[in-house]
Amino acid sequence: MRITPMDIEQQEFSRSFRGYNEEEVDDFLDKIVKDYEELINENVRLDEEIEKMKERLKEFSEIEESLRSALLNAQKSAEETKGRVENEAKVMVRKAEIEAEVIKQKASQKEDEVKNEINNLRRYKFMFKEKFKSMLNLYLKMLESEEFEEQGDYKITEKVISEDKIKEVALNRNIKTEKTENEQRYK
Repeated sequence: MRITPMDIEQQEFSRSFRGYNEEEVDDFLDKIVKDYEELINENVRLDEEIEKMKERLKEFSEIEESLRSALLNAQKSAEETKGRVENEAKVMVRKAEIEAEVIKQKASQKEDEVKNEINNLRRYKFMFKEKFKSMLNLYLKMLESEEFEEQGDYKITEKVISEDKIKEVALNRNIKTEKTENEQRYK
């Protein structure tokens, strides 16, 4: 059983003939009571502080757990977002690659169409030039020849260039032109 300050104050000692000075003992006991009360009060105060600290520690532990949970959720969310963004980027890149391939194919097709058109125009130009030359030669021969005027024969025999011959020459020139273009392109 603990001794309280009251126990110290109320403690009575038996008297003896050669005992201690009663006043000095009472003064000393008063000092002890006072110090003992202060120690008990401080002990109570420290116990209260310990309880408060335990409560705060509990609160901090709860906050720490909440923060840990929030951090884990944020990391998980960031990883999910990163994965989603990476997938979306892959889809966008693939879509762009497909669109680029389609555009390249269309451009190549258009290039082929333009080349064919150019070749057709060259053939037409050549045929036109050959026919025109033939016609000019015919008129020139008519002008140079006075025979038809004297004889009244307006038929002049002209070696007419056949359509097949014109196409053959145009095709040969066209093949040479394409070879030259290809050689220039790969230089």
